Amino acid sequence: MEDKPADATMPSGWFSMSRGTTPDILPGYWGVYTEAEDGDTYVGLITRSDGSQESIGQRLESELEKGSCYNMELYLAHSDNYSGYNAPIQLRIWIGSKKGKKEQLIFTSPIMRSEDWTRFAIDFYPEKSMHYLILEAYNPGKKNVQGNILIDNILGPKNCNRV
Repeated sequence: MEDKPADATMPSGWFSMSRGTTPDILPGYWGVYTEAEDGDTYVGLITRSDGSQESIGQRLESELEKGSCYNMELYLAHSDNYSGYNAPIQLRIWIGSKKGKKEQLIFTSPIMRSEDWTRFAIDFYPEKSMHYLILEAYNPGKKNVQGNILIDNILGPKNCNRV
């Protein structure tokens, strides 16, 4: 997630999955000054009181093969001061066979309340061949909230059976 800090900007190699909204490359914008878990920058995604949310996607270098084991890890945190988007929310990770297509949910984080970075390790098995990874800010509550989640240091996905 290394890139030049900026608001409403896509990190290099990623595309927006949410119409009319883009993530932020932090720290330094919207009152968020949490230090990166790794390197200098990270991404912030938000949810809004109108029910909309931010999500980003990336075409993977290698196809995820049906039935094979893959693993990845990432770090998540929450900011108590994100210009009014301060509610704790979750991150959902999807994989898909086509750009913009969320076909298989592979991870749902707990509601992130801590400003400290927390490591998550994920193992998954694609139900069919997939080419895309999608990260989505998600509000699990019945009431829409203005929330945020911070994402850094994504490693993988890598095949579990290959070194």
